[in-house]
Amino acid sequence: MNIIYFLPVMILFFVFTFFMFVHIFKTWNSAEKSNYKKINEIVYALLTLAFGIYYPFLIIKFGSNNKGIFLPNAVDEFTILGNIFIVGVMMGMFLWGFSAKIRTIRHPELLKEQNNYEYFCEKFLREYPEKSQIKRKITHILPGGIIGLCIIIFYLFFKNLLGNAWSDYAIFVIIIIGIDFAFTFIAQDLIRLFDFSYMPPNAIKMCEAGLTPEELDSFSSTAVMVFAFAPFAFFCFPLLLIVILITSVADAIASIIGILASDKKHHFPKGTDKSIEGYIGGFISTFISTLFGVIFSNFFGLSNWSIELTFNLALILSITFFLIDILTSKIKLQDNYLNPLITGFIILLVLVNTKVPII
Repeated sequence: MNIIYFLPVMILFFVFTFFMFVHIFKTWNSAEKSNYKKINEIVYALLTLAFGIYYPFLIIKFGSNNKGIFLPNAVDEFTILGNIFIVGVMMGMFLWGFSAKIRTIRHPELLKEQNNYEYFCEKFLREYPEKSQIKRKITHILPGGIIGLCIIIFYLFFKNLLGNAWSDYAIFVIIIIGIDFAFTFIAQDLIRLFDFSYMPPNAIKMCEAGLTPEELDSFSSTAVMVFAFAPFAFFCFPLLLIVILITSVADAIASIIGILASDKKHHFPKGTDKSIEGYIGGFISTFISTLFGVIFSNFFGLSNWSIELTFNLALILSITFFLIDILTSKIKLQDNYLNPLITGFIILLVLVNTKVPII
């Protein structure tokens, strides 16, 4: 298929990346922005740009060896699906934003409170209890649930129709859902940071649920988490699944345990918000997430990793998760991209060293 057919989605990635860099340069000399926050923002933008560049190669990877259902080949179908469900959703988001802008023009009093970003920030900081942190962390579990649900649905209902191609179709649908999820948060970030008058009321509630106080003047780390998963879609399914489970599920459980420990938790290192209880929760949940990822993949015929490899890998990744947690307690880089990138790289090293196929 001609590269021009990939352009609608690629252009969206490039447009979002452009405005992300505009914000980065615009606020570069802000006294309130630390060097770590600057690095995080640059990484967010680069991961977004990278996904836009290799998006067509994902379509080719999952579609090149498969026949299509309605079209001659799966590459054509995946390209059209991406254009419809990614560009289409974003067009809906843009129209939603313009409708909010029209609303504020007709009712300028909304700019005093509801569509006033300074007022939003003040209200957000007043009402950000630990309950909000737990609620936000629970939403981080969604990627793991979505990927598992898609695999189960395609295995049960589409395997007879698609044959061996069922998993390729399932994973590409997961990629589309992930892009839509990430783009929704990036669009909200850009509206929030550039012109809050375009923010619809329901989107404001979504912002309240997905942000932390540290992100009020920056991008949400939720979107970058998805883009940090993406490079591992080129490799075997259990690798991708384990990376997602550790970053979304294990990290969320570790944080929730740390929050629930409250005043009883034992901080380590001293002077940080990290706790021994959280480290223990993260270690155990990472070990279990790795085991589950392999068992789930083996059950659906998407891998045949041995028990010995699985347990060794689970131990290595649990230690890795702990070390990343220690690192980010002092170096304020965002673990939502460090966890998947480092975890995925470690898994690749282990697989290559044990001569297990990585693709």
